Amino acid sequence: MVKIGIIGAGYWGSNLVRAFNDTEGAAIVAVADRKQGRLQFVTKRYPHIRVTNDMEDLLNDPDIDAVAIATPVPTHYEVGRRVLEAGKHAMIEKPLAYRYEEALKLRDLADSLGLVLTVGHVYQFSPAVEWLASRISSGNLGKLFHIDSIRINLGPPASEVDVVWDLAPHDLSILIYLMWQSGLSTEVSQIQVMGNSFVKETLADLTHIFIEFTCGVTAHIHVSWVTSNKVRLMQISAEGGTVVFDDMQPAEKVKVYSQGVDTRVGADESQAAELTYRPGDIFIPTLPRHEPLAAECRHFVDCIESGREPINGGKIGAEVVRLLEMISEEINKPVADVAAI
Repeated sequence: MVKIGIIGAGYWGSNLVRAFNDTEGAAIVAVADRKQGRLQFVTKRYPHIRVTNDMEDLLNDPDIDAVAIATPVPTHYEVGRRVLEAGKHAMIEKPLAYRYEEALKLRDLADSLGLVLTVGHVYQFSPAVEWLASRISSGNLGKLFHIDSIRINLGPPASEVDVVWDLAPHDLSILIYLMWQSGLSTEVSQIQVMGNSFVKETLADLTHIFIEFTCGVTAHIHVSWVTSNKVRLMQISAEGGTVVFDDMQPAEKVKVYSQGVDTRVGADESQAAELTYRPGDIFIPTLPRHEPLAAECRHFVDCIESGREPINGGKIGAEVVRLLEMISEEINKPVADVAAI
């Protein structure tokens, strides 16, 4: 039985409490949060769980084997470091850290101490992404060309990070995971970013991110807090067809479009046939039904028990932060003055 502590009982932390409480092989010992109201929320629903407003109580508790961290992004490094140095396995909500250098330090610290470190890249445990990963690793889709992703929802009422650090970690973790399944490098040749601050004033709340990788794959990621409808849409273009992943669909989240039919290809002036083109056949795979967060928590416990390397470990966690940092550098570049025409 892996005994769990949770630091942070806000919006996502409360989801972690629910998920770990239902995870076979895990038992939540204590939850820490500075806000008394959040502790009362936990106590009301889970009276068997001890609560505290001091995370030191968790770090000093010899009964706790592992800690899940759901604190604000700028605190991830310091809290994660303290947890690992206390000799406890760590599950840190995305992104792993607010700086690439800090992400590397956490990854290396966990490795040196022989502790499991995972990052809350929950989409790696989505049935749709799992299916995509297996399809890509088997070579069924052929060479990857381009990935286009849109992630939109109303922004949080208060945030210490911009929309890129809030939403884009999901898209980047999927992108990196799928490319690695193809054996492709995620080394970047260029990044271009178009962003603006419409509502948050000091924080970018809408961005378009264009990435070209040295392996030839390109990607476009659009993240936004300024639109009231919720969109979770990804399209993967490959040699063997196109895959559309719409996570907002209650069913049939994945559709695979084979290469289209185009009678214009190779046609010459002597042919009297009608010239047409149309999309290819559509294949809708049957996906298993499970909650990604539940699967993520189970994976964390399994890795602690078995000692195997997690798929959402420090390696991919640090790579996501590296790309986030590159994107932020582009956003923060001074805009050159352009004379009016």
